[in-house]
Amino acid sequence: MAIRPFRFGTRLRQAAPTLIGLVLFGLAIALIHHGLSQFDVRTIQRQLGSQSPMAILLATIATAGSYLALTGYDRLAVYWIGRSLPYRRIAFASFTACALSYSVGLNMLSGGALRYKIYGSWGLNALEIARIIGFVALTTLLGITAIFGIALLGEGRRLTELVTLPTWFGPFLGGVLLCIPMGWLLLAALKIPRLHWRGHGLSVPTVPLAAGQIGISLVDHALAAMALYLLMPDHAGFGPAGFLGLFVFANSVGLLSYVPGGIGVFEAIILLAVPQEARTGTIAALVTYRLIYYLLPLLLTGLLLAWHTLRRPARGLVTWTLPLAPSLFAVLVFASGIVLLTSAAVPSTDAGKDWLVALVPLGVMEVSHFAGSVMGAALLLVADGLRHRLNGAWLLACSCLVGGLLFSLFRGTTWPEVLALATTLAALVACRRAFDRRTRLLAVTPSIGWLIVSTAVVITYLWLGFFAYRHVEYSHELWWTFVLDQGAPRFLRASLGIVAVLALVALRLALRPTPSGSATTLPTSTDLARAEGVIQGAENAGSSSWLALLGDKPLLFSQSGQSFIMFGIHGVSWIAMGEPVGRLDERRELVWTFLETCRRNGGRASFYQITPEAMPIFAEAGLAFQKLGEQAYVPLGNFDLQGADRSRLRQALNRGRREQLVFEVIPQAAVPTLVDELQGVSDQWLKAKNAREKGFSLGRFEVDYIQRFPIATIRLEGRLLAFANLCATPDRRELSVDLMRHRDDAPNGVMDQLFIELMLWGRQEGYAEFDLGMAPMAGLEERASAPALSRAGALMFRHAEHFYNFQGLRAYKAKFNPVWRPRYLAARPGVEMTRTLGDAALLISGGMRGLIGK
Repeated sequence: MAIRPFRFGTRLRQAAPTLIGLVLFGLAIALIHHGLSQFDVRTIQRQLGSQSPMAILLATIATAGSYLALTGYDRLAVYWIGRSLPYRRIAFASFTACALSYSVGLNMLSGGALRYKIYGSWGLNALEIARIIGFVALTTLLGITAIFGIALLGEGRRLTELVTLPTWFGPFLGGVLLCIPMGWLLLAALKIPRLHWRGHGLSVPTVPLAAGQIGISLVDHALAAMALYLLMPDHAGFGPAGFLGLFVFANSVGLLSYVPGGIGVFEAIILLAVPQEARTGTIAALVTYRLIYYLLPLLLTGLLLAWHTLRRPARGLVTWTLPLAPSLFAVLVFASGIVLLTSAAVPSTDAGKDWLVALVPLGVMEVSHFAGSVMGAALLLVADGLRHRLNGAWLLACSCLVGGLLFSLFRGTTWPEVLALATTLAALVACRRAFDRRTRLLAVTPSIGWLIVSTAVVITYLWLGFFAYRHVEYSHELWWTFVLDQGAPRFLRASLGIVAVLALVALRLALRPTPSGSATTLPTSTDLARAEGVIQGAENAGSSSWLALLGDKPLLFSQSGQSFIMFGIHGVSWIAMGEPVGRLDERRELVWTFLETCRRNGGRASFYQITPEAMPIFAEAGLAFQKLGEQAYVPLGNFDLQGADRSRLRQALNRGRREQLVFEVIPQAAVPTLVDELQGVSDQWLKAKNAREKGFSLGRFEVDYIQRFPIATIRLEGRLLAFANLCATPDRRELSVDLMRHRDDAPNGVMDQLFIELMLWGRQEGYAEFDLGMAPMAGLEERASAPALSRAGALMFRHAEHFYNFQGLRAYKAKFNPVWRPRYLAARPGVEMTRTLGDAALLISGGMRGLIGK
């Protein structure tokens, strides 16, 4: 039986941010084209070459100061949550997160994911990391409002004229914006601990921390703006305050535009704000600023990872650097492709031609220009494979970088481009062990979204080339013109090769066979026997691993067949039950395989009931977390019924024994002789409860399933009153029950006696813990500052007793004095998390009828 998920709606929703970003990027390019329509590319190139070395040095120093100030965000945040970490670690986390997130865009989202990966590996829990991310976001907001307010008060008339607003509006808006940081300081001075508004809450720090937030953000934004201000020709007619306001506005719009790094959007706003006569110098300053403030930190981050890897070759990449390399090098390699394409689209400088003519034959230069351009397009596409840690993508990326370097030298490229490519290559080679997912070279195919973004880059390359050579009249002879001082023919031929590469990849994606559905087929008896063998020899199997043998969930096995993921499908949600079962060294690879299988089938991947220890693996894959509840574990090593706190348990056991209730564990081999008797108890229980069988994370009565386990029974004078199947780990680390049923005329407390007898029996048999199962919604925060889903869950826990006995279930488990451990859902953040939670509930309940009923 195969489950066919619906794909179109999910793919459209997933592509929406990309499409929005492409539209905004296209508008920005159109504005830039209009703003530069009267200028020649060679004029801009001369402006680039004539920039003052001192200005470049000062801009680099200002950039270093800005990133140094950014580390203060995290330093204050870590202090605020009451944790102590070495500054070098905090600086590494902040620098890496900012360098990558500023280039990717949506700073708070991508920077937050990176901070989770790094801080999570240092022992901080999810709530602490969320508080750090929120503190950093608030610090950024306070700095932006303060700077923009000061700028509008100082040069409000100039700034409001740019958007045709009344002259009085600038100073007025500046005063309003300044009230935000000043009000924050006032709240801290008045020692108001929290703010509440419409169910939302915000913790107010002390006065020194609040002042530090505003001060460090002011310094950061001021230095970032100064890096560009120093490069602008005669400062483009702006004073420092006015330019600072323009910079913050353009940067904020760029980061919120869904365009990676705000590229194009940021430049368009700055370009339209400066006088026309200063636009060629401005575009040169913007290009230099991009290289200094964005590309240079990325390259330094790559070198830091490479240095750390080479410094500890025996241990390889440690846990807090391994998750960073794929994302970082995906961006770096993609940027390298852009560098190669940009170099191919614009005319080469005269200085470059001099040594080319002397050393390189014309034929070699022509071939190098064409091949280098093709390598640039290939790097755009291969970068997606690096993001997924494919070793084939790593090999292709290294090969393309080597080829791009050689061809760049033979076509007369400037030294900064060669240095950037060489640095990326060296760092990528050093971090080889981060790309450990084996795949065939031909299987390295980008996703549709990545192909769309790469196509947008190629379209921009075509625009840049036609813009650069717009003075050259088109003719068919250009395709066959091979002359040193004519770049237009080389651009045309390279464009044909680049478009051909994109077309071939798109054709491969279009002709890729539709998934056969084998991944969504319910397991056969052979598959179940294979899964049972994996569980018996697994290194990490919990008692819930035996749910795979229900047969209601498809199984995804690893290549070795020694690990698997069990999952259910409801709508477009593919929900894995727990973590991968089997070998520990195969867990990460199997998670990625599951994610890619979901993507190929149009599914939305998630993992249900994962442990905090496994979070780094899922965070590396870009998933977020929502607490589901708490799992109760009773330590059995010292479990007894002595003491006042166990008096109720002692009384329940003594009462059952006085009533001559007999406990017995039936071995698995003898269970088939009891099936009819067990079936009768189960049917009566369902009828009395007016309930239906559940599934997915809960067991149900099926003969084939029940016969796989020992059965714990309670009898009265030989008559079966209650039973439960026993799920135990092979290493006796954990014992649990799955299916629990009793007769409606059984004495009160029969299930209490069953559990108590089982725990005493488990202690005698040498089991370490007894798993009482999860208490849903337990332990969720109801504070106003908690996530909305957590607050909704806490509300349900308190007030939804009519539909589900949340509090009663937790209270029942609590009387055994268990250790409570949190369990989480790992899924895509935002609305996808909410939808996945709903689909998981429907999957467990067997549909809407089971969810509404019992």
